[in-house]
Amino acid sequence: MAEPASLGEGKPEQAHHAVVPPASPSQTAPDDGVVVDADLLLAATSISKAFAGVPALVDGRIRLKRGSVHALCGGNGAGKSTFLNILMGLHRADAGTVMVKGRVVHYASAAEALADGIAIITQELSPVLDMTVAENIYLGREPRRMGWFADKAKMEADATALFARLGFDIDARATMRSLSVAKIQLVEIAKAISRESDILIMDEPTSAIGEKEAATLFKAIRSLQDQGVGIIYVSHRLTDIFSIADSYTVFRDGRFIEAGDLADIDRQRLISLIVGRDLRDQEARKSTSTGEPMLSVSGFGRHGQFEDISLDLAKGEILGLYGLMGAGRSEFANASSPRIARRRAWS
Repeated sequence: MAEPASLGEGKPEQAHHAVVPPASPSQTAPDDGVVVDADLLLAATSISKAFAGVPALVDGRIRLKRGSVHALCGGNGAGKSTFLNILMGLHRADAGTVMVKGRVVHYASAAEALADGIAIITQELSPVLDMTVAENIYLGREPRRMGWFADKAKMEADATALFARLGFDIDARATMRSLSVAKIQLVEIAKAISRESDILIMDEPTSAIGEKEAATLFKAIRSLQDQGVGIIYVSHRLTDIFSIADSYTVFRDGRFIEAGDLADIDRQRLISLIVGRDLRDQEARKSTSTGEPMLSVSGFGRHGQFEDISLDLAKGEILGLYGLMGAGRSEFANASSPRIARRRAWS
């Protein structure tokens, strides 16, 4: 998300809830049109937030049911990050209502949201690199021996059991520094799942992992669904959304646009909702390349960062450079700039 924040450590404070009396499935909460039923884990309506007078979110809404994967879709600047930060207690909404398991809530911190069964997996990785995998997972909530000493053996055993259940091939005793970026992402996912939350928010969980790890993650998500966990899934990868989600909500320009079942919508329609126009009739961008090479790279490498890169960039051409986080794209781009390249030998 655009505004990463630590979820805090130690014992969380008691959440400040305005409690709604028990309601029948047909009962409506006052003034917000939210229907309360047993399967509705979270309902947010008319959420708005401005920063220094500039609206970041005008009308945020979502309804998350137990055992569902709900895709929250929208382009950059759609208001998704602000909305999720409000759900997690990182920001206070200026207006609107958030209901969690039938109660109107006003979280003052992420610790309160965690205590109430809401966990989040962010795309920004923040591991403690010199600690073990197990220590990272249980950081701030370590099991204790004799009420005082951290029980490292229990942490490792619990983490190993968690990985086995999720199908993650990770050694709980390894240091985080020794892991690939993809495995660090899986540890962050396992850490959130280990909290046994009712509501799990996944923000771009496949951004740093490959297809094999994504398939393992989707298997774990389906297992969580079977346990009744509700998942808000945020991704720019439409293939992921249509593979794992069963319902969707679209934001655009800080506003709720549409919600429904993914079975009732196709990829093209979803794209149109996200960008605000129909792209089918647009012509493919004509190439303006003149064929004259502006940059030529052959067998270029830098120890420990990337190796054997070859490409040609023509005048007027836009060349896409793809890869997962940690693949070396940024390092290659920096090393290829004339200012830096003059100080290094091309191999």
